[in-house]
Amino acid sequence: MSQASAQAALKPAKNPKAIPPERRTEADIPLFGPGDHHFGNGLYLRVEHRGSSRKWFTKPTCIDASGEKKRRPFTIGNPDQVRLEAARELAIQIHKWADGGLDVRRELDKLNEAQVVVPTFGQHAEAFIARHSATLKSEAQRANWGNPIYNHIRAKGPAIWSLRVDEIYVNDVIEVLEPIWKTIPVMAASLRAQIEMIIGDAANRYSITRLQNFNPAKWTKSLQHSLGGRPPKSGETRGAQLSVAYKDIPALMIELRNRQCQSARAIYAITLTALRWQEFIKMRMDELDLDAEQPTWTIPFSRFKYDTMHKQPFVLPLSPQLVEIIREQIAELEAIYGPGNFDYIWPGSVQGRRGGRPADHMSSGTMLGYLQRSMNRPDATIHGFRASFETWSDDQFIDGTKSPKYHPHAVEFCLAHVAPGGKTKRAYRRGMMFDARIGIMNDWADFCVPRASAVAIDDSNIVKFRPTA
Repeated sequence: MSQASAQAALKPAKNPKAIPPERRTEADIPLFGPGDHHFGNGLYLRVEHRGSSRKWFTKPTCIDASGEKKRRPFTIGNPDQVRLEAARELAIQIHKWADGGLDVRRELDKLNEAQVVVPTFGQHAEAFIARHSATLKSEAQRANWGNPIYNHIRAKGPAIWSLRVDEIYVNDVIEVLEPIWKTIPVMAASLRAQIEMIIGDAANRYSITRLQNFNPAKWTKSLQHSLGGRPPKSGETRGAQLSVAYKDIPALMIELRNRQCQSARAIYAITLTALRWQEFIKMRMDELDLDAEQPTWTIPFSRFKYDTMHKQPFVLPLSPQLVEIIREQIAELEAIYGPGNFDYIWPGSVQGRRGGRPADHMSSGTMLGYLQRSMNRPDATIHGFRASFETWSDDQFIDGTKSPKYHPHAVEFCLAHVAPGGKTKRAYRRGMMFDARIGIMNDWADFCVPRASAVAIDDSNIVKFRPTA
């Protein structure tokens, strides 16, 4: 080691406190330990315990509401975000505002807003939807969460889509919600909540003080009055979904059975399941156990959030008639695509196939259109078959009595409704009354499509539903 190097090694470490405040540089910042350290021009560096956090601040003398003069601290930022010279200049400006009797906080907010490029609502909505959707568990939720925003703001062109977020006021929100508030209230309520989330996120990200203090899409009495009151409850605008009287179901099933096409088989099958179309159309091969003593269809919890308490899949017992139609559909698919070359039991249209393999499941509109137009039943909906099942179950009594034949909770489980009762009762119903549901679903199937052992339906006098052109 040279003599110069030895002398340098013996030289004591630099003492940052010995440096005059105005001559301290950014290189000196890491040398300071916990405490407040002056860097000149009224600027201080606050170092937290063991240097875990550092931030710039200044303490001008301000006049409070009572007219008294007091020193108040104002944070300028941390050294990673605000360079030393910029922090010194801002500290000088803050002292000038305070000396001139101005509201320092308000002046800082104005300065921040002027420096930030605030995006339009549309730009921030797309960014927020992408971020938020990625956090959702369900594939369907991730794909559809932003639809209210896209369908009722972007597609229909209210001014709010092109406004900068900091230019949005309550009247802009009213313009979006008012046309749909009474006609599609559930959608309108979801849309309002999403607008509130998007504006709130932008207010925080771009430090928009006005919107942080008051979100124009927040549900308040004022907004409620401007929209004409609360949105109508479910069923008050549209009413119950149109359904086929359960006594007419057997005749409809005969007509469906005579039509050799996928849509007819799908309507036939969904009637026997009493499930919602959202769950039915995504039926997959690997969810079915058709060879068990009691055939079942297991709908994963990840797709069908039925039991929010136990987060378990929903298991549907399959009646013999339902197994028969599913096997027939599978045989048809194997003839078209080959064994094992399809995932969904009810695949999409020809346009949705890739390389001879169905790309997706069928849509609800396909079944509905077939039922209402091809079957000439404009008075019916797919969802309405659930009402047909429920009404039928209500009219079933123990022979010779007026006592209901089925336990009402078992019927609710057949419809995949939320488990009846409180948390304690639901804890004992993890099986969802599976054995009871076997009997109910078999009875329903025997009513809709009597088996060979039952009394055969004489269809000679049944008027066939006239197909539309």
